[in-house]
Amino acid sequence: MAKRKCGCNSRIVSNVCQCMDRNGGNGIDVCATPIIGDPNLLGVMAPLIYDEIGINLCTSVALEEDIIATYPTANSASVSVVNLDYEYGEGNVQIESLTSRQNCCLITLSDITVTFAIRVYDCCCRLLGTLYPTALYLPSDTAAPTYDEDTNPSSVELELFTPYGFSYDVTGAAPTPVINPITFAQGSNAATQGVNLFANAKLLDFDTEDSTVTVGVTFVLQSLYYVGYKVPSAGKIDIPKGSIIPVDDSECRRFVAGELLNLAIKPLDLGGAANEQCLKRDLGIGEGCNVTGVADGTIPIT
Repeated sequence: MAKRKCGCNSRIVSNVCQCMDRNGGNGIDVCATPIIGDPNLLGVMAPLIYDEIGINLCTSVALEEDIIATYPTANSASVSVVNLDYEYGEGNVQIESLTSRQNCCLITLSDITVTFAIRVYDCCCRLLGTLYPTALYLPSDTAAPTYDEDTNPSSVELELFTPYGFSYDVTGAAPTPVINPITFAQGSNAATQGVNLFANAKLLDFDTEDSTVTVGVTFVLQSLYYVGYKVPSAGKIDIPKGSIIPVDDSECRRFVAGELLNLAIKPLDLGGAANEQCLKRDLGIGEGCNVTGVADGTIPIT
């Protein structure tokens, strides 16, 4: 006896693919004729922050370059975070769910290497060069040069609200919880679903004689999840058009390349009126004249 096929060939059609006109009349098949225009509501997948917490740390960083020798006119500097680097495991970075509070997790931060971009300027704020030093924050080894019990301890523990869990590394034998760094390094410059870590830096001291900088860093942990929402639409973005005309193609340059000025105001005759008002009328200036050539109104100054 032949077996009947199961219902595997059932086709389920989305709401958008179905007829848009649900109240009768001529329906619109968007699969054949997409609707053109701006909608009132937009369906978006938004990365929403469910919880966040931050800490401040500080340490001094020795620069490899001799600042006075390399940049003798150095006067000031600025700092930004380029990259965060850390490993997982005992004594490093760890993330685990709380046993009796399943919607929260415990995060341990330790041994985080931060790569900075130090931009050096002269007294006129002209960029002289950029340095890329690294510094170890939260060193697990208390003998490390950057360790300080008050400003840069060996580790910190933080609790975070993570109702939908966290991200996993699935390349190994078993999935491993991970924390995604958000930096300006290629490959880690975007937020992901789960727990994210990013850092902001502030330059507290720039010692040109010792070639050292003191950098304060704010580490921020965020639990982030993508959620679908409907949001009001005000239309598409109006993209400003850039001009390909060179900057030096200015009004002043066009004037220099243009025609000579000619002061063309007519001098008046030294005598009786010679119908000067009619001339202004013909040029579109003033109120004009009557048939006898006598002014029929006051001619305003132009």
